[in-house]
Amino acid sequence: MNISAGFFPMLDKLYDYFTIQRICSVDIRNDFFDGRQYSINEFYENAQPFFHQPEKFYTRLNSPAEVDIVTLSKNGDDVFCAYPSPATTCFEENNTAYFRLFSNNNSGTLLLFVPGWGRKKLDAESDFCRKLLKHGIDSCLLVKPFHQERTPAGQYSGELFISPYIFMTIMNFRQLVAEIQFLLQHFRKRYANIGIIGMSSGGFQAGLALDVAPVDFYFPIITAAKLGSLTWQSIFTKYIKDDLIKKGIDEDQLNKAWAITDQLFLGQHCKAKYIKQFISLYDVAVTTKYQFLLNDIYNNPDKVEMKCGHSSVIFYFHRIANEIIKTVRERC
Repeated sequence: MNISAGFFPMLDKLYDYFTIQRICSVDIRNDFFDGRQYSINEFYENAQPFFHQPEKFYTRLNSPAEVDIVTLSKNGDDVFCAYPSPATTCFEENNTAYFRLFSNNNSGTLLLFVPGWGRKKLDAESDFCRKLLKHGIDSCLLVKPFHQERTPAGQYSGELFISPYIFMTIMNFRQLVAEIQFLLQHFRKRYANIGIIGMSSGGFQAGLALDVAPVDFYFPIITAAKLGSLTWQSIFTKYIKDDLIKKGIDEDQLNKAWAITDQLFLGQHCKAKYIKQFISLYDVAVTTKYQFLLNDIYNNPDKVEMKCGHSSVIFYFHRIANEIIKTVRERC
């Protein structure tokens, strides 16, 4: 009997129960995309040409100027910055993008860290970045739309980022991809080598950014492809599934609607020179089989299989950081 196969999924369920009671309390009457109403079939037909040219969908939107980046605070090697997001939404808090730069100004390598969904705070991710810095690798930890400092009043962190509002979710992904593109362009001028860490849902958006922008390294961690099916099976998104069923939407339709956000359809365009994937073998939040599917989509790059679930990946942070440090040192 495989004890781990029962123990780690139970940890994920306990984490989900005691941390965020995920719901969507916000009533958005019109789930439009760029101000236009679509049926799922209409949107899919319109999105199909972008499967071959993702850069025409994932544009830089209203990309800010680099002089628009301002420093809000500084604590040693940790600098907290803000800039106007390339996308403007009806939620004022969400229209400013933030990041933390962990740098001692001596590194030739920077890794952008795109964290997961619904995180209240980014303390564990910040500690991860500090470990990289101790070993000579700078990092930039992003604050995702509708998360942390960008959370609208009365909502929890991430409440509107992934939700039963299908088309708003797509626009949120596109907003974050534009922010990643902006930061890649900004930091490429300062670093000889640049890469991305995409964790959990952060890997969805990191992957999309890499379908249109080249990097030297990509480290997808506990992330996957086939997003509609992931939503249907994940313990974190039961409320989204229930809401969509009430609207008459099934799993196949959701896969169709979210195809333009899915590496299943776009991953062949990935422009990372080197990929190392970290797979959680007992994951009931980002189903393990879809993590392996992502590895297949990327033509089976190097992978590290971890005997953990989704939330328990934190116990692997030390090993993941060491693997990343080793990889960067070998290739720079």
